[in-house]
Formats: sequence, structure tokens, C-alpha cells
Amino acid sequence: MADDGAVATTVAAPALLRVAHVRRIHGVRGEVRVQALGGDLRRFSPGTALLGERGRRPLTVASSRPLDGDEMLLAFEELRSRDEAAALSGDYLCVQPSQARALGDDEWFVWQLVGLRVVSDGGDELGVVRDVEEQPSSDVIVVAQGTTERRYPMVRQWIRSVDVVAGVVVVTPWPEDDG
Repeated sequence: MADDGAVATTVAAPALLRVAHVRRIHGVRGEVRVQALGGDLRRFSPGTALLGERGRRPLTVASSRPLDGDEMLLAFEELRSRDEAAALSGDYLCVQPSQARALGDDEWFVWQLVGLRVVSDGGDELGVVRDVEEQPSSDVIVVAQGTTERRYPMVRQWIRSVDVVAGVVVVTPWPEDDG
């Protein structure tokens, strides 16, 4: 379920949302090769305002060109040379939470999951989302109940629904948890 602004998590929105990771500089005119972090690559259109995470440097997209997969080349109005762009290498490009892209159905930001109650598809309380771990095949929610932690891959086999507004994640428990 998409968020409509009434977030039930116990974690506040971060000061900045990461939208891309600068992999390296490209060419001599100040372009950088970035990996987009979710969403449609068209959001990096000319005029888009971004901030470098390290120095909170404001940047305005001058041009963008898609590459393979989730990578693209970005040029910024403020950067005109390879040397100027070099400072961004390894940095994250961010937006203010108020500038976050619109979420579709069954989308949420990772920070919105932390603090949500987790219940089984049978209604049993299983704990609270303590963390979300990034793994190669899928993210994994870490569910804490007292001193016990369980991990569930963020795939339909285990995660039945996420309702950020109601503050609940419904999961299918591991077979060994059924008693």
C-alpha cells in the first residue's frame, strides 16, 4: 500500500533521501556515472535539484543519459570539468523528503518499515521490524520480539502485505515457527 502521508512507523523521515550513488567520473566535461537507487530514471531530467550527501552541495541536473540497467550519466550545471566532478566520486546524490518521488501501490521507503508491527497471516504477533538488511537477491526485514530475531526476505512467499498507514506487516512464518 502506498503511503498517503500518515506514517505509522516509529522512525522519523531521514533528513535526505538517497536517489543515486556516484560510481565514477566520466569524460572531461564533468559528467558522472551514477547508479540510480530505485524509481524511474526519467526523474533525473534537466533542472532536477539534487544535493551531494557529503558536503550538502546543491547540484542541478543539466543533462542525463541512460546506460545499462539502473546506471546513467549525469551532467550538472555547477560542474564543468573532470576535476570539479571528481569530488563527487563515491558520494550519494539526495533529495529532501518533500521532493521524494510518488510511490506506487505496494511501494514504500525502507525507513518507513522500521517500527512496524509484524503479525503472521494467522494473526499471531511476531514482533516489530527492527531493521531492513540489503541482500543481493532481495531486502530482508529483521523482526525482533524480545531477544529473538527472525529474518524474512521481502518477497511474496514470505511478506503477504505491508500497510504503512496501519503500521502492520503480515508475514507467513517459517515452517519451523509453527510449533
